[in-house]
Amino acid sequence: MLEQELKNIWTSSAQTAQISIETSQLIKELNAKMDGIQKAIRIRDIREISASVIGMLLYMYLLFEIPFPMTRFASALSIVWFAFVILKLRKSKTRHITCKLDLSVRGQLADQEAAMRYQAALLDSVAYWYAIPPFIINCIFVLGLGNPAEYNWTNSLAESILPLSMNLKIGTITGLAFFYALIIWLNKRAASRDIKPILEKINIIQDEWEADNESNG
Repeated sequence: MLEQELKNIWTSSAQTAQISIETSQLIKELNAKMDGIQKAIRIRDIREISASVIGMLLYMYLLFEIPFPMTRFASALSIVWFAFVILKLRKSKTRHITCKLDLSVRGQLADQEAAMRYQAALLDSVAYWYAIPPFIINCIFVLGLGNPAEYNWTNSLAESILPLSMNLKIGTITGLAFFYALIIWLNKRAASRDIKPILEKINIIQDEWEADNESNG
């Protein structure tokens, strides 16, 4: 009887040790992937915030340079939207994973899960805050462009770039529609391909960690 009990204890201990090793390996793999994702997010935020600052400066110039009322209104809306993007991405920055040594493994996993769920929601909702609003604003901007002669406005550079004819306006709006549709697709693909697999791995580790603790208990 004693011999069988010892065998059972030994088998149970070996299985528990194996679970612990496998869980530790999963955590290492997860941390490596999290480091890569966090680096990509930081690069994205720097890129988008820099582009938003440049966009604000450009539309500030257009706001005072272009005489067409509807286009000037769209320029003002663009400035507000760029400011909104900067604030939203700075808020996203506060959700980045940091190493909190005072947290348990369970707490760190919960932090990682919350941060990744936030990023997934950010990417999945990109149509509502990053694509549709600027598309509408740009449509107003383009459609608001009028005849420079009626406003006694001369700017050869702007006139050569801006879509002043109806055909150019239609072509520009069509191009913008495809461009923002591509942005939506790319972001949703990133959420599905990059973020969701990490969330699945976190859930697997959480389940194995719970099972490990229960077997130890």
